[in-house]
Amino acid sequence: MLTVHEIYLSIQGESTHVGRPCMFVRLTACDLRCRWCDTPYAFTGGRKMAIDDVVAEVLSHQCPLVEITGGERCCSRTCTR
Repeated sequence: MLTVHEIYLSIQGESTHVGRPCMFVRLTACDLRCRWCDTPYAFTGGRKMAIDDVVAEVLSHQCPLVEITGGERCCSRTCTR
């Protein structure tokens, strides 16, 4: 199970795939709180979804580029808090 905040089709704005259509799967509960985060609304909320259901929703849009983002969990090796 994943806690999913949103799944949506948009245009990739970063990486070598800038400008390409992209399915975004934004997970909930990131606790890193990076200064540059543009989605603090996804720190809480979301809905539990089976991985098969997430895959089915993504595939229904027939977009070959997918980015899974958010949901990172803090660990002592990377935490700067």
